[in-house]
Amino acid sequence: MAAVRDLGVLDTPPEAVFDDVVLIAAQACRTPMGSIGFLVEGRHWFKAKVGFDEVEIPADLSICAFTIQQPGLTVITDLREHPEFRHNPFVTGEPGLRFYAGIALRNENGFPVGTLTVVDCEARPEGLSPVQERTLLALARSIQREMKLRKAERELAQKTEMLDRLHASSEDCITVLDLEGRLRFMSEGGCRAMEVETFADIEGCDWLDFWTGPSADDARRAVLRAKLGEAGRFRGFCPTLAGTPKWWDVIVTPIMGSDSKPDGLLAISRDITGLQHAEESLRQSEERLRLAIETTGLGIWDLNTLTGERQWTAEARDLFGFAPDTTISQELVLERIHPEDRERVADTAYRDQPGDSLTFTNTFRIIRADNGEERWITSVGHTLVDKNGRATRKLGIAQDVTHHIVAEEALRASQDDLLRQTAHLQSILATVPDAMVVSDEKGIIRSFSATAVKMFGYQPEEIIGTSVKYLMPVPYRDNHEGFMHRYRQTGERRITESGRVAVAQRKDGSTFPMEVHLGEMESGGQRFFTAFIRDLTDRQYTEKRMQELQTELAYMSRMTAMGEMGSTLAHEVNQPLTAITGYLKGCGMILDRMDGEHVPMLRHGIEGAVEEAQRAGEVIRQLRAFVARGETDQEVEDLRKLIEEASALALAGAKDKGIKVDFDLPHESPKVLVSRVQIQQVLLNLVRNAMEAMQHVGERDLTIKAEVEDEGTMVRLSVKDTGTGLAPSVQDKLFTPFTTTKKAGMGVGLSICRTIIEAHGGKIWADSTQGEGTTFHFTLKAVKEEELAEAAEA
Repeated sequence: MAAVRDLGVLDTPPEAVFDDVVLIAAQACRTPMGSIGFLVEGRHWFKAKVGFDEVEIPADLSICAFTIQQPGLTVITDLREHPEFRHNPFVTGEPGLRFYAGIALRNENGFPVGTLTVVDCEARPEGLSPVQERTLLALARSIQREMKLRKAERELAQKTEMLDRLHASSEDCITVLDLEGRLRFMSEGGCRAMEVETFADIEGCDWLDFWTGPSADDARRAVLRAKLGEAGRFRGFCPTLAGTPKWWDVIVTPIMGSDSKPDGLLAISRDITGLQHAEESLRQSEERLRLAIETTGLGIWDLNTLTGERQWTAEARDLFGFAPDTTISQELVLERIHPEDRERVADTAYRDQPGDSLTFTNTFRIIRADNGEERWITSVGHTLVDKNGRATRKLGIAQDVTHHIVAEEALRASQDDLLRQTAHLQSILATVPDAMVVSDEKGIIRSFSATAVKMFGYQPEEIIGTSVKYLMPVPYRDNHEGFMHRYRQTGERRITESGRVAVAQRKDGSTFPMEVHLGEMESGGQRFFTAFIRDLTDRQYTEKRMQELQTELAYMSRMTAMGEMGSTLAHEVNQPLTAITGYLKGCGMILDRMDGEHVPMLRHGIEGAVEEAQRAGEVIRQLRAFVARGETDQEVEDLRKLIEEASALALAGAKDKGIKVDFDLPHESPKVLVSRVQIQQVLLNLVRNAMEAMQHVGERDLTIKAEVEDEGTMVRLSVKDTGTGLAPSVQDKLFTPFTTTKKAGMGVGLSICRTIIEAHGGKIWADSTQGEGTTFHFTLKAVKEEELAEAAEA
């Protein structure tokens, strides 16, 4: 029953292709009645019939319920003598059936789905002639091919509809109509297919005016069905604007509004000109087949295996391209069969002894005798045997099936193309990062993409039909209607600024920064706005983090510079203070040997000066001790992340200066125990010094390298430039305070770097060759994985 329903034929109106087959079967078998029927759910429904009026009969009274289970042709010469059917009411009563012949119709999987039958009210002891049996079998195969082709067409149409709805850039003609049938939109592929320069040339035109003749009526019916909320489909002829004739497969579906009623129509038209021509050729071939059967014009051949006598009808001769007066022989026929098929055909059609089955079928290629054209032929034959089982005669029919083969190949190619396009479209849709929201000039949302659903948290049915202002927080929400009103009155385009950065609000009330690109279009006298929205949350967070890091590094740099300056000043000032103290003590010893009324006063002053000098020296010593301690808050940091953050700040503007930067970092990033800000300050200082050193050279290559040393206990970082290099006199005192090669430099930067690195248990040094460049190295302590594990357990 599932196989029957899958055909899509139940309870459908009569069709000429089925009616013609029944008529031909009845005429060929010379019976007054015939039918094509399908059994399902307790009834035998007739798709086509001749000689009676019933539309369907109960399945338990149908003789075909027996036939559909049989593997081949069923022939009952007298139903009144048959033990199973002699009491059947259609046999004992009206119409008084006596003779019955039928064959099961099967789908492509071999499931029986229906029957082709001929019946008579008079018994036929002789049954059917061999030609009549072959005719019934040939007609059954023709119906089965028709059902297979129709199923393939339905599957192709379904896939076409799905792809056309999704793929706006396909070559199909996708149009949007208002409820009056006027054109409001046509895809680019549709404009190309219809040979339209721009859509503006036909916008507002009545879509139905493009169709003429019978196609116009089909188009009107399809539009009417779509207005009622259903899908309308038809095939019709419509030339392009340039006059190119084309056939189209058209689907018209409703575009449902927020009120669950159609507020527009979507028409998808696929160019089937090639398929139409192929189907037309196929239909013409079938018409020729029916005409040949009615007039015994099928290619019929007959071979007397005892005498070797052959008889071919004119139609059979024409299939092979033989002239009417050609003498047919086995060698002549095999010569015309394609070499790759010749042995197989000879083994079945010309075999002396019959095989397991007396009926044989071959589909093969021939090379016509008259024009050399290659054609496909299907031949069905039957072997007649005598009472001893010896073959006496072979006869059969032949049919040109080239059009069927070509159509099947075209269908397979079309299906493969659809699968490829579907996969391509899915890959494109999966990478689209922006949300898309379409609204009218009143700010009412008309379309809400899947990415917008994820970004804002609203389902389409919740937000479509409401104002776009609900996607904005206060005060943007309150100002939006004013912007829209001013735009409608003045045409001021503030609302459609491209690349505008604003704030949006999700369904849960949370807000996020967004970048909006807005476009405007007019259709049917109305304005529509399309907004492409990008969430800037991650980008703004990154920018904020970089600003904070830059501020932190600048602050730490100033603090370190002040400490280094204080340490240096303490060292320099402490020596003259010591000398002053010595001189004052010497003056006191001299006063001890002198007398006079002013001596006590001088001694008191000198002793006070000595005390103050000593106190100043103690202050200097305490300052040096504080600076020398170098206490820092150190944590385990990821080396790669530390380098990347510092480089992001230090390399700002490097590209504009023509500097090529290369990073050489370990595959697995080591962990180091450091003060993140101080080490980033060292990297920042060294990288900027390297950039400045390359200002006046042509080749500007900067390399930042990290490598693990000493069996994983230390990490060396190197910053290499291709600048002018350092003079030997400068290199010897490079890390000494107040040593600089810059006109405006203070000379404490590298001294600070050395203090920081040594405070971290490492060392810093430089290698330089004048004219080739300089490389600064420093080391840090690495933290092993087992040390991290022990710390985590503790």
